[in-house]
Amino acid sequence: MEFLHKFACFDCHLAFKKRATEKSDTGTAWQAESEITHKCPTCNRKMAFLGRNFRAPKKSDKNKWQAAQLLWEAGFRYCGSGYHQDPALPENKPQVAEFIKNNLNHTQKVAKSSSWVKYT
Repeated sequence: MEFLHKFACFDCHLAFKKRATEKSDTGTAWQAESEITHKCPTCNRKMAFLGRNFRAPKKSDKNKWQAAQLLWEAGFRYCGSGYHQDPALPENKPQVAEFIKNNLNHTQKVAKSSSWVKYT
């Protein structure tokens, strides 16, 4: 079974399902990062690994894309089965700062903090 994960470009507001590991049957829902780098087909910059449970907003919904970017930069990934006691990741930018401050040990905070500008 091939495990696909979501990768996104926060500049172009695009997301795609792609392989995250060299061996497609070794993926896990709790990965913090990808072994494989994927490039955005529009701008050719490196895409952000978001996990298997990311639901891409409409391309025009800047508020939701900014929320996803801020969460990614803080180390949150849309990973796991969804069966945990922690609150769901917020979808709106105004909620994100407070969420991050109050959820430093959240189940889905699995990666180090990063800057999108430096990452790409």
